[in-house]
Amino acid sequence: RGLLGDARCGRGEGRVGYGPRVAGVMSMFGFSKKKNDGSVKSGSEPRKALSTGRSSKSLARNSTALGGSRVSSGRRRNGGYDETDYGELFDEGALETNAEEGYDSDTEAEVGEKYVRRPRPVEGPVERATDGGFLHRQPCAPSLIPPTGHHPAANAQSKPTHELQLDFVYGYRAHDTRHNLHYNADGSIVYPAAGVGVCYDSNEHAQRFFTAHTDSILCLAMHPDGEIVATGQAGKDPSICVWSSTTCELLAELKGFHQRAVVSLSFDGSGRFLVSIGLDDDHSIAVHDWQTRRMLASSKGDGNRIFNAEYNPHDGRIVTGGVKHIKFWVMEGGYLIGRRGVYGKIGAASTILSIAFHPDGSTLTGTQSGTIYQWAVGGEQCLQKYEALHQGPVHDIFVNDEYVVTGGKDGKVHFMTHYFEIAFTVDMGRVVETITDSQGKPLCCYDGKTPCVKAICLQGTSLLVGTKGSEIFEFDMSTETSWRVNRRIVTQGHASCVDEKTRSQSCELKGLTTHPFLPQFVTAGDDKTLRVVDMYQRRQIAVRNVSSKARSATYSPDGDFIACGFQGGGFIVFETATGNEVCAKKHRRETISCLRFSPDGRWLAVGSHDNFVDLYDTRRSYKRSGVCKGHSSYVTHLDWSEDGRFLQSNSGDYELLFWEVPKCQPVRFPSSMKDTRWDSWTCAVGWPVQGIWPKHAAGADVNATDRSKDGEVCAVADDHGLVKLFRYPSDVGRGEYRGYLGHAPGVSNVCFSHNDEFLITTGANDRCAFQWRHYETDEGDEEMTSEVEEECLTAVEDYEDFAVSNQVVKMVVVGKSGGIPVYAPADALDAKPHPEIPEGSGLDPGSRLAFLPCAPSIFAPDGYLREPDALAPCMEAAELEFAHGYRAHDTRDNVFYTARGEVVYHTAALGVVYDRETNTQRFLTDTPTTETVTGHCDDILCVARHPTGSIFATGEVGRNPKVLVWSSDDTKKPLVSLQGFLKKAVVSCTFSRDGALLCAVGADHNHSLVVYRWQTGTMLASSKGSPEKIVSVNWSPFQDYVVTCGIKHLAFWSTSPFESRKAVLNKKGKMQTMLCVCFPGPDTTVVGTQDGSLYLFKGYQLATNMRRCHSVTHAVFATRDTIVSGGKEGSVKFWTIDLMQCLKEVSLSHPHANGSCIKSLDLANSMLLIGTRSGEIYEMDTTSYSHTLLLQGHGYGTIWGLATHPSEHQFVTVGDDCTVRVWDLGSRRMLLVRDLGARGRSVAYHPDGSQIAVGLAGGGLVVLSADSLDTMHAKKDREEPIHEVKFSPNGAYLAAGSHDNHVDIYDVNKQFGRTGVCKGHASFVRHLDWSSDSTILQSVSGDFDAMFWEAPGGKQIAFPADARNVDWGTWTSVVGWPVQGILPKYSMGTDVLSCDRSRTRTIVATGDAFGCLKLFQYPAHKGAAARVFGGHSSKVTNVRFTFDDMYVITVGADMTVMQWRLVL
Repeated sequence: RGLLGDARCGRGEGRVGYGPRVAGVMSMFGFSKKKNDGSVKSGSEPRKALSTGRSSKSLARNSTALGGSRVSSGRRRNGGYDETDYGELFDEGALETNAEEGYDSDTEAEVGEKYVRRPRPVEGPVERATDGGFLHRQPCAPSLIPPTGHHPAANAQSKPTHELQLDFVYGYRAHDTRHNLHYNADGSIVYPAAGVGVCYDSNEHAQRFFTAHTDSILCLAMHPDGEIVATGQAGKDPSICVWSSTTCELLAELKGFHQRAVVSLSFDGSGRFLVSIGLDDDHSIAVHDWQTRRMLASSKGDGNRIFNAEYNPHDGRIVTGGVKHIKFWVMEGGYLIGRRGVYGKIGAASTILSIAFHPDGSTLTGTQSGTIYQWAVGGEQCLQKYEALHQGPVHDIFVNDEYVVTGGKDGKVHFMTHYFEIAFTVDMGRVVETITDSQGKPLCCYDGKTPCVKAICLQGTSLLVGTKGSEIFEFDMSTETSWRVNRRIVTQGHASCVDEKTRSQSCELKGLTTHPFLPQFVTAGDDKTLRVVDMYQRRQIAVRNVSSKARSATYSPDGDFIACGFQGGGFIVFETATGNEVCAKKHRRETISCLRFSPDGRWLAVGSHDNFVDLYDTRRSYKRSGVCKGHSSYVTHLDWSEDGRFLQSNSGDYELLFWEVPKCQPVRFPSSMKDTRWDSWTCAVGWPVQGIWPKHAAGADVNATDRSKDGEVCAVADDHGLVKLFRYPSDVGRGEYRGYLGHAPGVSNVCFSHNDEFLITTGANDRCAFQWRHYETDEGDEEMTSEVEEECLTAVEDYEDFAVSNQVVKMVVVGKSGGIPVYAPADALDAKPHPEIPEGSGLDPGSRLAFLPCAPSIFAPDGYLREPDALAPCMEAAELEFAHGYRAHDTRDNVFYTARGEVVYHTAALGVVYDRETNTQRFLTDTPTTETVTGHCDDILCVARHPTGSIFATGEVGRNPKVLVWSSDDTKKPLVSLQGFLKKAVVSCTFSRDGALLCAVGADHNHSLVVYRWQTGTMLASSKGSPEKIVSVNWSPFQDYVVTCGIKHLAFWSTSPFESRKAVLNKKGKMQTMLCVCFPGPDTTVVGTQDGSLYLFKGYQLATNMRRCHSVTHAVFATRDTIVSGGKEGSVKFWTIDLMQCLKEVSLSHPHANGSCIKSLDLANSMLLIGTRSGEIYEMDTTSYSHTLLLQGHGYGTIWGLATHPSEHQFVTVGDDCTVRVWDLGSRRMLLVRDLGARGRSVAYHPDGSQIAVGLAGGGLVVLSADSLDTMHAKKDREEPIHEVKFSPNGAYLAAGSHDNHVDIYDVNKQFGRTGVCKGHASFVRHLDWSSDSTILQSVSGDFDAMFWEAPGGKQIAFPADARNVDWGTWTSVVGWPVQGILPKYSMGTDVLSCDRSRTRTIVATGDAFGCLKLFQYPAHKGAAARVFGGHSSKVTNVRFTFDDMYVITVGADMTVMQWRLVL
């Protein structure tokens, strides 16, 4: 066992019957049980009120002085005492004085809380006619005008088909309760939050919920079996629920006795009985047999507030504690008999906040002053007083066999021996300082105060601590110090605080906003914090302190900024990424209740409680540009129109006003706004939300609304604790809804996530944020396959991370040339020359190498004379001859036949036209040295064929991506370039059936669609597409309608007007990720789905569902009599036009292919083109169903390694697709391929061409036969990637440079035994070169340091000048004397990734981070001019000349191998 061993809850095994000790209490009271006839049993005449001889009057006077209830002398009825008098009659407290405990704001606020609730209004019946609705009786009635031609849907008043399921709760109730945190028998953590009982599984980071309560849960008790839980709530008629913490099923509900609230619960040792305390004026106590749902006994408790009640597991008594109150109770004969504790001379009457039981059976009580009292076993006498254990209230005590653990307001958790000697302390104040986010900023916020501990629980070596700040921490207590490191946050919510004026809890949570395209939301509360939560991680990831109570928040449309409104009237805007303040404004004195950015981010509208809406210009440092005046009450909600020209606002008296922006003039005629399309709908008053209001609403029954992004439903925050879901628009008198419990009364805000996957709600008073999973009833859960997830999710991130045009560098002006500013990278200007550049250095004047660590190693060879034309460009040029590759991992439908029978597809930044007969290619490619657009400069993602078959359109990745329309007959220059509307990437495009129009879809947050008249470049229409990715857009060749499909998206678009209609599945299918579309005929559409089905639609309604045709249906193609489908498993299926019969199934296979997932199909005459995800293009003869492999390339992942054969026109490549491939330059085909089982990073040929060495990403090294790729040797001396391998020119040695900064040298002739290790680099080794005589090795590291080594021993050459005259067999290092000119001006070395010197030593070729191949004269001096060639779309990772300098080969991160011919 650890420090705490097998600690268990110290509440022991109790019993129902009571022994002699407890029975003796009856005689101590002098009480005899009453007979049924009212006489007194056991003889004696009715006794006096007190057995001590004191008068009842004098004791009553002393009792009143103690703050307790007066002691009654009892009322004689039929010779006995009335049942209701027992609690008062035997309330014999001692005569001690009150303890001086001082003032505690938390306790005072808790005592004053009455949990008064406003009655729920009558909902009224469902009404279709709007005339009888609530809003038609309000000032907004004249503005409730439907759009032109609109008619309410037939089911507008019925419940929506969408539903919510509680996914996660952020928060914990502790500000007015304590001792409510437990482990259950399964190890789950059980606690209350708002009106929900939460069971948290720490292994899965998931929650289960008990949601039968209708109001805030104020107390929680754990059954001795560790499974059953009892919870009590607030409310006029509060209920006690007993439920299972493993199944969250209700076992029993007890209600009818208590009023206002149930504030404490406890099970007895057997688990049969349950004691409860109410919040009525007498703070009544009751004992229940919860299994039979009977109340066994009850009594008045005290006129003062009672905080808790606990069963003593040792003797079965009940102990209650409260304000100047402690009582010990027994149940006998159906009556509860209580007696006050006697402090005697040890102490004074104190406010008891916590109760626990010592292993010896005595009672321990914690007080408001920080003192703990110990009470006699079986008695009421105080035995011991332990002072000043805490500075302030002791809120919880936990006892096990080894320790007494206490937690208090001072933030300390003390572990004490059973003799109350402190063994060690967990200081929560220090804990919260050490828990930080990814930027090192605190994740816990207490505004400078120490966290107040309200609950503790210990199980085994795990400690739970709950704080008043709505946070739960879990610690590993296996040693006395392990808690300092091994701790984590279970949950976090907004904190509470006390208003010192009213002495009541005053904090609320009202501000809420979701990120425009990330799964994150922000809450803003009265605790002066904004908290950022990740919905997928289900964790708070950042917190920001603000200067005032925060009441509202909103994200900017690009997600870069957050605006927050304060209760005091100001607002702040800060950067999302850094938290830096952008501006702070205060033009109002009252609460800023709502803020909202315009859709284009230009304007910020701010609504306040002084009835105004202020408009700020974000482009002018948030200068106020106007004020919207006209409301007669405080502003509650704001919404912008889609075009940003209009603003609508609600007020507290149910007004709906419209404003013209930026003039801020009211729109005089609301009818003119009826056809306006609103970017969002959060207004609670308006035409589409009439049906959300109860018929007899009174006051603020609806606090907030939000329309889902797909416009299907509207979520409503109810003031009485319900979250409601209505159809949208709810243009009826009163609509039906789906209601969900969980929050306490006062749901303050609702907001859908960017993709409608989640709904976030906040509670004003419970200060919890609820994350609900939002789904359609027939939708079900969908788990994406790996390749679909890669295309739909991962690829979208890659568009931003790896696109060349997104590689932004901060620039500063360094001067002017001809009046034009000259810019330089800001980082480069901060660089300083190396301080140790020796005399006689070979650095050229102005060389960028002077700023790099290699500067001291740069020396010119002796006797070198620079040629006069050394800076001129080389005479040779590179002409792209062939590209091996085909992009399909994140795209589809991108292989086509031309009208001439050629094949068009794309790879990297190339549009490729392939001639099958001659095995040659033509390219649409960018020319970097020209100003005009000649091709793409970034990854091409899509291609579309014109109806003529000779014109094609391609779309690219980029911040401002282009769509190029070009002819396959002449690829030298595109016909037109379309640019400006779509952002991030063009993921799919399609021509209209007559070829005049082009429709394309982007990868922006709304996946917008645009329609162009492409010949003139005119944009005809645009629209938002879907919050989730659209993977394909297709125009019907028979009619003018467009179909889009994507993640849980399938829509049919009319072209005039350009509007969508969602597909109707009619329960024949389910909404899931739709991947591909084809059109067999008019009004007929076939869709391939992620579950492998084929859906056939007639119009927009599903007619036929051919289930599970493939594992995933990735491609479909249709003719008038046949439908062809292709799937993940590599099978091609031919179907009848109605999908009723599969005519033929063919499986793809080829010995050189590593995969067969089909992503594209195109049929011309009898020939079928097939594109696969792994980079192959096949052609199938549909008459014989035989297929041939036309083209292939590497699969998904960067190609890193490249080597050319020493004497033949062959080369070898390796990459992240785990393959090694040998290619032939003459035939332009791949010769050999082998799966390595690991990612390859480097490759080299032996000088005689017989062996190939491959360096692996895992640190391994394999040597293969060049003829068969069979393994000859395998080594693994490193754990990190082998970035470079090189054979020595004499073939005797192999050098391998790794990511762990070392170079290993192996003896080829001695079974590759290691002969030396080169140690000295401070970064990973990236380049190696041998001297011609194989005696010296040079290496360059990731920090651009150059070193020289003696081979084969690996001893470093101490003086780089000694190597200046070495004749190098190769030169592939990007730094060194002969390549100073390859680095661009202001470069810090990272621009150039690879280089190679020609065999004639006249040219050096480089590959850079921007996809360019450059040719320089060798040696390349500073200022040398280059010839630049485009084609790659991202970094060129390697470049090599062939043995005869006839070709240059380049490979890149774009998965493409390019074969360039050198020409003069």
